[in-house]
Amino acid sequence: MSIHNITVFGAGIWGSVIAQHLAKKGYRVSLWEYSEPLLNVLKTSGTHPNIPNFKLHDNIRLTGDVAEAVKDTDMLVFVISSKAIRAFCREQLKPLLNGKAVPVVSASKGIEDKSFKTICEIVEEELPQIKGMALAFSGPSFALEVAQNVPTKIMLAGTDDVLTGQIAQVFNGDPIIVVPAKDRRGVEYGGGIKNVLAIGCGVIDGIGDGANAKAALITQALAEMNDITVSQGGAANTVYSLAGFGDAILTGMSAISRNRRLGEKLGAGLTLEEAKKEVGTIAEGVNTVQSVYDIARKNHLQTPIIDAIWQIVCQGKKPHVLLHAMGFTNRGNK
Repeated sequence: MSIHNITVFGAGIWGSVIAQHLAKKGYRVSLWEYSEPLLNVLKTSGTHPNIPNFKLHDNIRLTGDVAEAVKDTDMLVFVISSKAIRAFCREQLKPLLNGKAVPVVSASKGIEDKSFKTICEIVEEELPQIKGMALAFSGPSFALEVAQNVPTKIMLAGTDDVLTGQIAQVFNGDPIIVVPAKDRRGVEYGGGIKNVLAIGCGVIDGIGDGANAKAALITQALAEMNDITVSQGGAANTVYSLAGFGDAILTGMSAISRNRRLGEKLGAGLTLEEAKKEVGTIAEGVNTVQSVYDIARKNHLQTPIIDAIWQIVCQGKKPHVLLHAMGFTNRGNK
């Protein structure tokens, strides 16, 4: 397979950093963005408003036109909200691709409501010609650190070993090492669930109960991640890989994480809408928590941590219900 032209959908922080990484490797990249204000800033300044010391590479072509973005493309990369992907594929890409089959890499993380399908499964369902050609790109990878050339390992999971190896080489290059994997479903579930767990870690921070409690939370929550992932056909060892355990540690413990920051706002007493407004950018865990909760209920799983995070995010419960779920029943009762 010969890849020269790559389309990246989404010029947020991670999308722009991925586009930059690929452009530096010599690929011609079309970077598509829906938001006109952001697109105009990128076009006029050549820099990203949310990435320090970032100058867009000459190999990147900016566009807000989907047809222009996919013209002559050899590969698509999704870095847009997981909630938008099904409609985007059905309404925008399907008529433009007109049956053309190209590899699709999902750097978006989420689990669809009710169907519990992963992003790759949604893409393959809406674009049947790429069946077996959708891959999941997931692991502990803060975009701002990649932009600063910080060494980073990310998993790339697909159902075709040969294709996965070929696409891994497209992404492989300093500062990124790509680890090929076969358990695509497990990798995608890990990437989705860890965002929910990161919200829980932020809640602990917002309450002010420290690293001891947060470490206990992650330990207990990983067991719940394992049960949910395995119930959906993922492998247990994937849960304890870069895409599960590794990413959960990163997003749950670091101040950079949007999901953790949103949880911190909730833990400090803000409503969900107030917290979302203060964080400013998409925290995918909010989009995923209902699906994860519903999966646990459907499979009769014991998931007190997930349940408490769902109560806080979706029902507006007080943050101390998370501590109660961990066994600290004397907290927050006054």
